[in-house]
Amino acid sequence: MKTNAKKILEINNLKYSRQRESVIDLLSELDQPVSVESCYDLLKEKGESMNLSTVYRTVDTLHQHHIIDKVYNSITNTTMVQIVKHHHQHYIICVSCHKMIPIDFCPMEQILENVEKKYNFKVTAHQLEISGYCENCINT
Repeated sequence: MKTNAKKILEINNLKYSRQRESVIDLLSELDQPVSVESCYDLLKEKGESMNLSTVYRTVDTLHQHHIIDKVYNSITNTTMVQIVKHHHQHYIICVSCHKMIPIDFCPMEQILENVEKKYNFKVTAHQLEISGYCENCINT
């Protein structure tokens, strides 16, 4: 799905740059989070001329403006980035091939409600990571 990066930047009061547009367009095409280094490699494959430090700065700016999410992957010990979804996303992660498969619901909702009530605590974010072996790695 092609995202209108210029419109996203305008809505978020960010100045347009080719680098910002390229990162937004790339992440909107992907169906799972990638590391910043992988994002850099994919941009290079597409013929984009950008330094790794520029990709990091761009990712940080887009994250600060809630255009992209950062997801920590404890299997690879890496922060991954993805375009913001309309809902938060959880993943199951293969410990063998490191594939991240999105879960289409949040299994934490009831637990979080109980935590808020019991401890008089306002939860603002959470992360759930389930690791194991994907179908391909089980069958090989």
